[in-house]
Amino acid sequence: MGLDKKVIRVLVRAALAEDAAGRDITTRDFIPAKVSVEAAIIAKKKGVVAGIPFVLEALRAFDKKACATVLKKEGALVRRGDVVLKIKASGRTVLSCERVALNFLSSLSGIASQASEAVRCVRSKGIRILDTRKTTPLLRAVEKYAVSVGGASNHRFNLGGQYLIKENHIFILRRTGSWDRLKKRRPGVPFEIEVDSPRELEAILRLEPHIVMLDNFTPAQVRRAVARIAKVCPDRRQRPLIELSGGIALKNLRRYAIRGVDFISLGSLTHSAVALDFSLELTRCSLR
Repeated sequence: MGLDKKVIRVLVRAALAEDAAGRDITTRDFIPAKVSVEAAIIAKKKGVVAGIPFVLEALRAFDKKACATVLKKEGALVRRGDVVLKIKASGRTVLSCERVALNFLSSLSGIASQASEAVRCVRSKGIRILDTRKTTPLLRAVEKYAVSVGGASNHRFNLGGQYLIKENHIFILRRTGSWDRLKKRRPGVPFEIEVDSPRELEAILRLEPHIVMLDNFTPAQVRRAVARIAKVCPDRRQRPLIELSGGIALKNLRRYAIRGVDFISLGSLTHSAVALDFSLELTRCSLR
């Protein structure tokens, strides 16, 4: 998933305004306007870099004369001590933009790093890792972008992207006698149904979904469900794709890396990612 430059610009400018970067009284009152500095942004931990465009935008939005040299590209693996960017700018620019730039870089790199680790766990089984809609309100595009930088894939972006019949939809449909409405779906729209227990599987398969989501299944239940789907739908071209969700995280992901599964969706990629730590260190200072 790419990210529109306008989105980056709007978010960065809003973040600079939130931090009152243009009214940094500490810097403006005590740091001479003619001070020039050189600085480096350094990784403090191993991970995957995401958010470089936000750092560049923060510097340039504040000061068009600021220069940055990117040493580690978006999506690169970094180790502790690696220099990610070198910056040449006024001292005031660097001091006033530092926190906004590092916040974007740390947060998005944390998501990308977790996504990368999840992908590595299941790659050998041909399974794709998906994110979910469990994102920070109004930051979904940015967080899903970071997931893609880490090598994972994006599930639907919003409620208009595809059909996804979940437990509460099923509760209403069954109790109102509206189950047959599922047969009147719009052509060409992906149709996915959540399955909460093994006994529901065959009833769901009769609806011919494109994807079945096995929710909160144990690894043993997943294996039986995969075998059952293959038996009910022997023609692979007519067989629904299989997604796993619920109760799965990095700590137990390998147990769910079961052949026959197509996707594993992880809300933790976005809602529980730990920020990757970076520091900005000044390396040179002079009066112009």
